[in-house]
Amino acid sequence: MKSVRRFLLLLIVVTLCAVACTTTTVMTDTWKDKTYQGKPQKIIVIMAARSADMRKLFENRFVGELISRGNDAFQSHTIIPFEQLRDREMVKTKIKVSGADTLLISRLVDTKTIESYNPGLVTVVPFIVPDYYYGWWGYYNVVFADYGYTGDVSVAYIETNLYDVQTEKLIWTGHSKTERTYGEQELITAFIKLMIKKMESADLIK
Repeated sequence: MKSVRRFLLLLIVVTLCAVACTTTTVMTDTWKDKTYQGKPQKIIVIMAARSADMRKLFENRFVGELISRGNDAFQSHTIIPFEQLRDREMVKTKIKVSGADTLLISRLVDTKTIESYNPGLVTVVPFIVPDYYYGWWGYYNVVFADYGYTGDVSVAYIETNLYDVQTEKLIWTGHSKTERTYGEQELITAFIKLMIKKMESADLIK
């Protein structure tokens, strides 16, 4: 009888830990250019992270997921050093000659603790997309502008845009909100899986 009680107690503890240490990611909005024809043939993935390690971790996982589903993709860190990400001309040239026809770029828009959460301060793409979103070159200024965030956060807002490299026009954009009580690893995994699911449902990737 005691062994049964111990087993049930252990089961409850494990269940509570699993619930407490989960990462919940949801989409807040998406947009797709209805005039876009075809599908991306070769995707370069860029994560506008504040550290080289986080950038590599994100890009490697995203590319790994894309390739595992039959998409052709590669990481930007293989051709663009972290220190040169702010050099727009160099980045543009390297992307153009890389053979990529599509650019996928993600950035952290905002982070908040649950206690200070204020929906009115969240940066999102409105129904009418701003002018700078239509060209990835103009958007690049926004991506690498300084933004503040705290290390002790519970909610992260991430923006992901898909651009046509040749025309530089926006193909698809998605905003997500991730609530977490665990680490960056789980946040990244949950985020990538949701983005891929949404782009697949938009008939953009496999």
